[in-house]
Amino acid sequence: MKNVTGIFHSSETKQTHRFWLTKDGIERETLSKSEEKNLYEDHANPIWILRHSLGTNQGPEDYSHMDYEKYLSQDRKHLLEKFLTRAGIKDIIYRGFNVPVPPSYYSHAVGPIHAGVIEPGHFRFIVQGEVIQNLDIRLGFQRRGLLDLLKGKNKDDISSYAEAVSGDSSVAYGIAFSKAFEEAHGISVPQEVNFARTVLLEIERIAIHIGDLGAIAGDVGYYPLQGVCSMQRGVPLGVMEALTGNRFGRGALSPGKVRLKKDLSESVLMDLAKRIADVTEDVAGHFERAASKSTNRERLQICGTLTPKQWKDLGFVGMVEKCIGFSRDLRHHDTSYSLAGEGIKLDLDHANMKGDAWARFYLRYEELKNSGAWLTKAIPALKNFHAANEAFKKAKASKPKPGVYFGAAEGWRGPVLVSFTLNSSGDITEAYVRDPSVLNWHALELAVRGENIGDFPLNNKSFNLSYVGVDL
Repeated sequence: MKNVTGIFHSSETKQTHRFWLTKDGIERETLSKSEEKNLYEDHANPIWILRHSLGTNQGPEDYSHMDYEKYLSQDRKHLLEKFLTRAGIKDIIYRGFNVPVPPSYYSHAVGPIHAGVIEPGHFRFIVQGEVIQNLDIRLGFQRRGLLDLLKGKNKDDISSYAEAVSGDSSVAYGIAFSKAFEEAHGISVPQEVNFARTVLLEIERIAIHIGDLGAIAGDVGYYPLQGVCSMQRGVPLGVMEALTGNRFGRGALSPGKVRLKKDLSESVLMDLAKRIADVTEDVAGHFERAASKSTNRERLQICGTLTPKQWKDLGFVGMVEKCIGFSRDLRHHDTSYSLAGEGIKLDLDHANMKGDAWARFYLRYEELKNSGAWLTKAIPALKNFHAANEAFKKAKASKPKPGVYFGAAEGWRGPVLVSFTLNSSGDITEAYVRDPSVLNWHALELAVRGENIGDFPLNNKSFNLSYVGVDL
C-alpha cells in the first residue's frame, strides 16, 4: 500500500513534487504538466494534503447553505465541491467557520481559548443530545510564518528553526533537516554518528509515550498509572540532558554534526542505560496492571474507532496507521539501529490494534517496551561515538548543487517530512514541511463521530496531535 504523503510546489522551478509513503520508505516524483492539471481530481492525493500544501487564504468558510448529510459526506467529489473554488483550494487555517445545523441538533464551539495550558485550536461540534454528529477542527492560532522564516537559511543556521517546527519532536525534525542538507552538500555521515541520532530519537519517543500513557490513564480516572508516568517521564528527559546538555536534545543535531557531551565514560553510559531499563520496566509493569482492570478496557475499547477504509482513502500516517493494524515505519529501513547488536523490534500486537482509543493506549506501551529494550543495549555502544565524530568533523562539505532536496524521520507521532529548494549558495529559497498531524487531525474528526461528547477529551489525548506543527 502506498499513499501520497506530501506535495511541494516550487514557484521558483515551476515544478510540483509529490511524496509517496510506501512500505519501503518515502519516494519522490516530479509531476508532468498534464499530471499537475489533474492534481485536485487525482484520488491518490488526500484532500487534507492538498489543502495544507496548495491551499490559499479565501477568508471565512461558510457551508451553512449545504445539505447537512452532504456536508458530512467523505465522498471525494463532495469534498472537492466543499473546498475547491475558482480561486483554488481553501487552506486549513481558521478564518471563521459556519456549518449547517439541523433543527434538532446544536452547535458547540471549543477554543481557541482553552481552560488548560495547551496550544489553541477551534473545535466546532455538531451535537444531538450528548452524541457528537460531526466535528470540524481548524488551527493556525500559533502561526509563526515558519516557511517564510526558513528562506535564506543554510546548513549552518537551520537547526534552531528545525527544532521549533513542533517542539515535542525536536530530534525528529533535526534529523530530517540534517539528512536533506547532507545530501545537498555530499556529506557522508559515519554510521556511528547516525547511530547517535537514532539513540536520541528513541529517547524522545519514550519520553513522550510515558507522558501520554499517564495522560490517558488520568482521563479514565486510573490515577496509579497517571502518578507513575508523571514522575517517570522525567527519567528519559534526564538521560537526554545527560547526553546532550538539554532535556529535549536541542542544540545536539545539525547537518553534518552531532554534539554529545565529552565526559560520557563507559560507566556513565552504563548508568544511563540502567535508568532507561528501570523506567521501562516500571512503567510497563504499571501499564499491565492498568490493562488488567476491566473498567479501563471497557472505557477505551470501541471508543473513537477508525476503519481500514478510512486509512486507505485518507492517508493517515504514523501512530494512527499503526493503531488500525498497518505499519510503514521508516525505522524498518534504517540500518543504523543494528549497531546495538540487533535492530529495534517493531512488531506490534495486532490483536490490540483495532483503531480505537485502546489501540492508541496499547501502542504506546508496545513502543515503550521495544524502544526501551533497544536503548538499554544502544546507549553503552555510544562509547565509540567521539572517535568517529572527531574524524567526521574534519570532512569538508561540497558546494551544493541547486535543486530540491528532502529528508524524513520516524518521529513518535509518525514520519516527519521536510523538503526545500536550495540555490547555488546553499540557501533555502522555498520550503515545505509536513507534520504527521496535518493528516491525522482529520482522523480525530472522524473518530469522534457517534461518540458521547464527554469522551472527546479522552479521544483527543489518545491522538495527542500537534496544534502548532509547521503552522497548521
